[in-house]
Amino acid sequence: MEGLRGIISLQFWLSRNRFLQIGNEPKLKVAFISITVAALWFGALTLFYRGLTFFNAFPIIGPAVVDESIYIFTAFLFIMLFLSSIVICYVTYYRSAEVSFLFSKPVGEQALFHYRFLQSVIFSSWAFLFLGLPFILAYASIKGVPLWFYFFIPFFFITFIVLPSSLSSLLVLFTAKIVDYEKIKRVFFFLLGIAALIAYWYYRKNVGTIIHADGDIGQFLDNLLYHIRGFKHPLFPGCWMAKSLVNASVGNMAECAFYFAVFLSTTLFFLLLNQILAEKIFYASWLASRAGKKKMEHPPDEGLLNMLLRPLLLLPRSTAALVTKDIKVFVRDFGQWSQFLIYFGILGIYIFNLRNMPIASGNLYWKLIIAFLNLSATSLALAGFTVRFLFPLMSLEGNKIWILGLAPITFRRLIIQKFIVNLAGILLVSESLMVATNVILETGASLFYMTCGVAALASMGLVGLSVGLGTLYPNFKEDNSAKIVSGFGGTLNFVVALLYICLIIFSFALPYFSFEIYHTITVKTFHLLIAGAWLATLILTFATGFLPVILGYRHLANMEF
Repeated sequence: MEGLRGIISLQFWLSRNRFLQIGNEPKLKVAFISITVAALWFGALTLFYRGLTFFNAFPIIGPAVVDESIYIFTAFLFIMLFLSSIVICYVTYYRSAEVSFLFSKPVGEQALFHYRFLQSVIFSSWAFLFLGLPFILAYASIKGVPLWFYFFIPFFFITFIVLPSSLSSLLVLFTAKIVDYEKIKRVFFFLLGIAALIAYWYYRKNVGTIIHADGDIGQFLDNLLYHIRGFKHPLFPGCWMAKSLVNASVGNMAECAFYFAVFLSTTLFFLLLNQILAEKIFYASWLASRAGKKKMEHPPDEGLLNMLLRPLLLLPRSTAALVTKDIKVFVRDFGQWSQFLIYFGILGIYIFNLRNMPIASGNLYWKLIIAFLNLSATSLALAGFTVRFLFPLMSLEGNKIWILGLAPITFRRLIIQKFIVNLAGILLVSESLMVATNVILETGASLFYMTCGVAALASMGLVGLSVGLGTLYPNFKEDNSAKIVSGFGGTLNFVVALLYICLIIFSFALPYFSFEIYHTITVKTFHLLIAGAWLATLILTFATGFLPVILGYRHLANMEF
């Protein structure tokens, strides 16, 4: 295709040069990041292996539960990839200045579309691959699969990540052609509301009465398996991949090849549809999105958002102006707030359904496990959110950031403002989730204050880390936040955030389980370990959250614009 070879060649050489520039980085930094990434990956592999081994040990239903976990894994992975790809495809196709630039060059529409589609696939799937591969390897180890299964895993993943992106791409092409940018938000909320009502109706009618019934964990798992049977529907693509993996694990090559061929042929079919539509409507839909953007008007003193932001007038004028600007940019960017809803909407639904788990009450062991798992899930979600949304904040100021240097505001104040405003929002979400978790689980005062306090400190550390590293490693030439995060600074932010969360949670989990469950330490030792955990968390939070902010400010103040 015209121009595609040149674009791919350019990206190859740019990637090659970035890779070679790693040699110019300090060796200690490169070694630290490499070792940390490897440790996190093998840590995830160990965690998945221990979890699947635990369920596999259940009498009678254990092996079945392990197999069912593949259906759950592929279903949620497919759904999350589809939702993530919708947002990323829209931003990549229509909200990037690079597309406008390439349309002005002798590049064919299909070539440009395929280039942006490939970028969307990479941006939406790299994190899922990082965490998905350890799960598949842990499953393979538990099942004792033949050697050829491991060589087949890359084909599973490559095919699997393309289909949801293809479906999302088709949806985005049609939507952008007939719906302008402002209406997309209304359509999104409408569809989200309809889906929520359907899910609630199904839960009340089919799931709630059975899950609320008394019973042990075996009965709970039996009910759970019954109500996830929809993931095994023959028309659901995630089911095809799961069946292919399950059959491959037992050496049933005929069934494995059949379901993989079904998935592959469906993927190729939707790729063909994307190619046809790219030629017919991609340029027209891009023009429509630009026209819709020009028609957008935001009156300075009218509307619900302006009314909600009026209390900011109590702040100094320069601070109020910058805070208002950041909030409005976030709200007007569909790619930002939609992913925010996906991130914390799913986490909130999960936490508020804890009361439906019969193991969540009357058993201290399960209470502790669920409390720490929820603290871990919330903290990891915050880590992902801060890396995805807060790290690009300074870079998204663009190549006109030098104007802020001429404004009556210092860079120090600018960074502190971004830190405080985002910390307030993150604290509101994290503390709400933690309070809800403890109220539902009916935990004691000690566990309540510990989880809420750790969540608050984790929020401070993660916000400071992302804002600081985003200032230390800015990319003012890029307007795609997903691409900004994919750079060296974003990777470093992701690695340090995960390591930070693991350390602070482990420092509290060790004394709690040693004292409450295994009774291997005395009360005095328990209190000493908890005090040490708080001290370690404070030190880690300062080192992780405040030092990057200081280093980022100094770097920004010394930059030549």
